[in-house]
Amino acid sequence: MNWIPRSSVGCPYCFAFLFCAIIVSPTDLVGQPRNQDRGSVKGGIGSMANEQGYVNLRSLQTINSLPVRRIGSFEDADAYVKQVAEACGVRGPILTGELIPLLVNEELAAAEDPSKLVSDDRVAEAFNFLSDEFRVPHPQRITGVDVLQYRITMAAIYPHVFSPKNAGGVRPVEALILLHQLVFNGGVPEGAKKYAQKDPQPGSFNIDPSRTRAAIDKNPNLIGREYWTASAQYFRELTPEKMQSFVDSTTKIMALPVGR
Repeated sequence: MNWIPRSSVGCPYCFAFLFCAIIVSPTDLVGQPRNQDRGSVKGGIGSMANEQGYVNLRSLQTINSLPVRRIGSFEDADAYVKQVAEACGVRGPILTGELIPLLVNEELAAAEDPSKLVSDDRVAEAFNFLSDEFRVPHPQRITGVDVLQYRITMAAIYPHVFSPKNAGGVRPVEALILLHQLVFNGGVPEGAKKYAQKDPQPGSFNIDPSRTRAAIDKNPNLIGREYWTASAQYFRELTPEKMQSFVDSTTKIMALPVGR
């Protein structure tokens, strides 16, 4: 294989380490964001500057290295969600005070009842909603099949973050990470679709850390850049009230367990 995940810088005002990422050099395959500092964020409207989170290479590696934990209690779910949130630098009253407790309950509900996993179709529907919400100039439309192909590819790299193809859906935290990655890429890269067709086994592809440094992309993902520009502008203009509405709308579309 000759593809190498490249990188981006995380963007503030993300809904629970989800949606927008400043693209430095997106990969043709999976578009991994690079490491970033957790320094202070400039700009924002009112308390929106306090709402922060990201998914980058370091956070994915950290989550993937967490001990495999079977969620059988509220305490298990609480520990897992908080570990993921810490890995993704999540902070702010809406995210830590409202969304994280919701995710704890949702993770437990999905663990207790597999029918409450978030379907690939729901993740695709949420992505299509965001494409319209962000007013992307050339919005992409994806299906549940596209999402499945993407997570098959990602599971080959991060088997403890992304579910294998035989899973009936994904857990809520994974669904949000998937959504972030899809928006970062402007959909599902063709390279990810082609690699998924090889039916890779979870954990079968190892990344050489020395080859994941940010570099100038000679073949930039123009659609991905459109998604970054549109989403960054969208979050920049959000008020706390609109942020709350955005969170509510997105979780409803994804039909997370507690909201069903």
